Amino acid sequence: MMPSSFFTHSDVVSIAKNLLGKYLYSDIDGIRTGGVISETEAYSCNNDLAMQKHLLRRPSSVQTLMRNGGIAYIYNVYGHHSMFNIVTNSEAFADSILIRAIEPTEGIDAMITRRNLKSANKNLCSGPGKLTQALAITPSINASSVIKKNLVWVEDKGNVIPNNHIICSPRIGIDYAEGDATLPWRFTLKKG
Repeated sequence: MMPSSFFTHSDVVSIAKNLLGKYLYSDIDGIRTGGVISETEAYSCNNDLAMQKHLLRRPSSVQTLMRNGGIAYIYNVYGHHSMFNIVTNSEAFADSILIRAIEPTEGIDAMITRRNLKSANKNLCSGPGKLTQALAITPSINASSVIKKNLVWVEDKGNVIPNNHIICSPRIGIDYAEGDATLPWRFTLKKG
């Protein structure tokens, strides 16, 4: 399991980068699904207009985001797509990391069924909405711990990802964040 200190560190950008290669699992209705985290985005309460505007649009989120790191922060967009984030830092700092994609390794048949697909393909868990649908992650498990095996958790299996295997780029879909939209806080594992 992951130590709580991994998620309570104050550098959300570093945590987002270091989550690459870790494993994300869910155990919903007795079905375990998961895979290698392959894409993340960092959001900081300090000097990040994206997070500041998010908090203004979703004031009910503040309570979850202002807790100690290591818990799930899950909300819906467009009425039905769930976004799975992990709260980081210590209390009073609304930092979080959006998990954008995983490379599926476990429970693939269940993921295919949940996504209403005929077979696995490269898009099975290739975006935050697809990922949560495949892993059956919904806001009903908001604020649950990701440190211990529960409904959703992160495991470190010792994968070491060299910096030259990580692509840093601007985050997606946050044009409202003005200049902060160009911060290179999206991290993706290189393919191959």
